[in-house]
Amino acid sequence: MHSNSVWAQNTESGSSTIVLQRCQSLAQFWGKESNRWIMRASLRQLVAMMATPLMRSKTMTTAPTLLLKVGDTLCERRRFTEGEVEAYAGVSGDRNPVHLDDVFAREVGGFEHGCVVHGMLVASLFPALIAAHFPGAVYARQSLKFAAPVYVGKEVLVQVQALHIRPSATKYLYAQFIFPFLISYSELFGVNHLLSDSVKFGTKCFANDNDNAPAIVGEALAVLPSLHQVPTKAPSTPLFKDIHLTLNPSVSMAGTTATSSSLRRMESVHRHLLPAPPPILHQNPLGATRSESFPVIIGGMVLDIHAKPSMQPHPGTTVPGMVKYISGGVARNIAECIYKLETRPFMISVVGKDMAGDFLLKYWRSAGLCTDGILQVDDVTTPIVSNVFDGSGELIAGVASVGAVEKFLSPSWICQFCACISNAPLLMIDANLSPESLEASCKIAHEVGVPVFFEPVSIVKSSRIAPIAKYITYTSPNEFELVAMANSLSPPEKYNFAKIDQFKNKAKAVEYLFEMLSPAMFFLLEKGIKFLLVTLGSHGVFVCCKECTSLMMDQQKSETTSFSTMLLDKLERCFPSNMLLNFPREGSTRTCVFHLPAVSASVVSLTGAGDCFVGGVISALCGGLDMMQSVAVGIAIAKASVESEANIPDKFSAATIAGG
Repeated sequence: MHSNSVWAQNTESGSSTIVLQRCQSLAQFWGKESNRWIMRASLRQLVAMMATPLMRSKTMTTAPTLLLKVGDTLCERRRFTEGEVEAYAGVSGDRNPVHLDDVFAREVGGFEHGCVVHGMLVASLFPALIAAHFPGAVYARQSLKFAAPVYVGKEVLVQVQALHIRPSATKYLYAQFIFPFLISYSELFGVNHLLSDSVKFGTKCFANDNDNAPAIVGEALAVLPSLHQVPTKAPSTPLFKDIHLTLNPSVSMAGTTATSSSLRRMESVHRHLLPAPPPILHQNPLGATRSESFPVIIGGMVLDIHAKPSMQPHPGTTVPGMVKYISGGVARNIAECIYKLETRPFMISVVGKDMAGDFLLKYWRSAGLCTDGILQVDDVTTPIVSNVFDGSGELIAGVASVGAVEKFLSPSWICQFCACISNAPLLMIDANLSPESLEASCKIAHEVGVPVFFEPVSIVKSSRIAPIAKYITYTSPNEFELVAMANSLSPPEKYNFAKIDQFKNKAKAVEYLFEMLSPAMFFLLEKGIKFLLVTLGSHGVFVCCKECTSLMMDQQKSETTSFSTMLLDKLERCFPSNMLLNFPREGSTRTCVFHLPAVSASVVSLTGAGDCFVGGVISALCGGLDMMQSVAVGIAIAKASVESEANIPDKFSAATIAGG
């Protein structure tokens, strides 16, 4: 037998041999038919034990800490669809028409909002939530009281709160009689106990966010494999990093079938022995964990329909002209721009299962971009904006149908991608989201320190920043959106702006803009926004922050991209030196405002300029450039956009963009 001290001294040279010998012995034991029933039960115990961080009693330096404490709460938002209710009815056999027939539910069942979700289907969220955070949990008991209906299509909030924790440590010395190899493993790894904890949870489900009237209330008892996280002096690398479970040719095995079967089982055990990260409370771990870091973009994907007549239109009749389908939406445009600047975004959005939705998804897939975050919903119209122009290209009228973004891009859908957001260098949200979804997105990012970029979208929707201003790192309003944002945080409205188009020179125009906008800019900085990027159209951008040094020091996680560096090198020759290069570099506590001018351009269309500016800034920030450099890149990308008919140009060239 090998003691812990021997193992610690010979980690590099001996551990693989020891483990391989144990695995071969297990394989031989499994090969005997009479012992397989013993192995099956014991392997389950071994896997459950080893799935948690290993305890080494002789090297433990401090007392174990609990990953879950009394009072901790797990939360999840969820919306049940008609398809899910129908599927549950088919599996369970409960085809009560109050669940399936909207008219029956209203007129006979007395449910004012139509079909209700099966109570047990809603209650299944409780064990699912616990198991999602604590793999291997065994659900022992659940009491339920159904107080109010949960309607199909309506969002619910599920809460599971730890009320009481009873730790238990069952010595498994008895296991040597049914599984003699466990003792070898305990000595090798220093594991002295099979740990488990019985946890009593309070379970609640709220419909329509009514915290005072839960739809379902009860208590649950679950046995968790272990809640202990034990600090040790163990090496930081995984115990089994260099171990390959291969047979020693000198070891004879009883039967090829038994050998391969046993090795497959031991490979499974090997996977469970790898250290696992502790579960994170208040987070749904369903989102895929990515080894790379992508900016996450949350907002609308819209089909833009542009109708331009070839002659003056007349009411009551049609005229010849050109109708184009264009992929649009603020968030979608920004994500596409980021992608074309050599940074891969992860998009979270919603479309319908219709022609428009298929059109938008087809492009996303053709670009090789991930569509996991794009929800496609039955019987929902994809967001569409239809615009009619006159012969000169001026907008006559437009109709926007974008309600699906607010209704279905819900906190419950966004929370499924917590892992993506947590691993992102930056999160961008647009104001098309509902206030609830905006807040949920910001809180996820805030908990893990991910910076948030808020895109105002429009004057009306820009006011949605009010409840989330404290979470916002960057925002890019124009003059009118800036004032609307400030007024939303300062009722009654005390900020205003009157645009004047005629100035003798651009310097006078910039001075006037600063005089008019600075009170609103300073006010928003006081409310917690770190960077204000105020777009001024042909006059450029105001960059505002509280400390000048943060303009140079705000670096992101990724390394600089080649495109951003190349473009910046060329831009430094175009911008006046006093605008880009010579701003203060010493620490300062005063509020700083810098003006960067626009790059001269041959204007073709202004449709996607703002979105391309934001896309350029985000791509540069994620590429490692500082704030001022990133804004310069954004201005140059906006220049490329106004020289193109498309919302987002087909491609970007550093030489062409900076050449103007």
